[in-house]
Amino acid sequence: MFEEPTFLVQIGHNGHKLSQSLISQNHADGAILSPADFTKEKNKEIAQGINDEGGTVLFDPQYYIPRTERPGLETYDYFDDFGGDDFDTAMVSSRYRDLCSDIISVQDDLQTDAYIAPARNLDAFSDEKIESWVELTMEFKQIAEEIGRDIPILASLPVYQKSLVDAGRRSELLNRITKHDVDGFYVSAEFEKEQRHPLTGSSEVYSLLQLLNTLNKNRYEVVVGHTHQIAHLFFGIGINAFASGHYQNLRAFDTRRWDPQDEQGGGRLVVKYYSEEILNELRVDPELDLMYQKPDFDIETIRTPSPYDEDLFDDSVPPSATGWDFREAAWDHYLWCCNQIAEKYRGLDDDERLDTAKEKLEDAEETYNNVNDVFGMLSEPEPAIYSDWQVALSLIESDL
Repeated sequence: MFEEPTFLVQIGHNGHKLSQSLISQNHADGAILSPADFTKEKNKEIAQGINDEGGTVLFDPQYYIPRTERPGLETYDYFDDFGGDDFDTAMVSSRYRDLCSDIISVQDDLQTDAYIAPARNLDAFSDEKIESWVELTMEFKQIAEEIGRDIPILASLPVYQKSLVDAGRRSELLNRITKHDVDGFYVSAEFEKEQRHPLTGSSEVYSLLQLLNTLNKNRYEVVVGHTHQIAHLFFGIGINAFASGHYQNLRAFDTRRWDPQDEQGGGRLVVKYYSEEILNELRVDPELDLMYQKPDFDIETIRTPSPYDEDLFDDSVPPSATGWDFREAAWDHYLWCCNQIAEKYRGLDDDERLDTAKEKLEDAEETYNNVNDVFGMLSEPEPAIYSDWQVALSLIESDL
């Protein structure tokens, strides 16, 4: 399905115009649509536009916490029949076929390039939860082969990091799920809030890489959803595609996003600049302003030139005075950079991919240390990512 490393936009609320623009300009390869953010008819319109541009279209059923009451979800029969306040596990277990048929019908209407199966969140790897995952996934696969189109079938694998980091549980999960004949996996890992952006903790990062590496070595297509610049590590070990969105909760998988009781209003938006040079973001005010004001520091050191950031690096005014817009230029720039990550690994063999990821980490750490020597520790980048990611990647390399 994915012949080369691929970047897909994870479309969230009001993100469709930006996503379509990026795809039309070849700055993204496609998108993953969301029922929580758009009605069925609106998603059909979005999907048609992406298809017209030759982009890949996938649809995430998001059956993680089917209690949410978002207006868009009411337009999908499967949420109307199985979700909401009347959700009952036993009822769904006895009606898997109806649920799967409805979800396949939606994906056929959207003309997706692959089916994504529904899945409950695996917050624990108990025999009961894994067996429920297997039953639902295999039921979906069987029905898709009976009534669906001849396209790849991806199994959703939404997992909780605290369970994933336990080697025994992770091994049991992998033993069970790799026995089944699907074309690939759509993986989203939920990390604790303080760790998730970017992912930190060498054992946490290693456990995710080891999961992905095992799936890859079993010759499954692997798409990692809800993620960010750690995609360098994913591509380094050979996964096929990653997805990231233009809001924080679409760069981090969080089941609370589907639980209305936990929804909270947004705080003050901080304008940030994504720097591929340090694999993280910098606050425009004060970080970039400080760099601009120091005459013996070349601010271009941390710049990742894109079609969207020229105004921000106008030498005549401090960055915060350029009017660089959070909702437009900043996210256009970030997603453009995501596509450049995928581009960096295209045409490389396995050894070259791994070497490229290792080199990228080393260069980013060196750049960060140089900035740190001049300004002290900055408020935004997490210096722990460099050692955590390098340790995790080295452990995976020893397993290869």
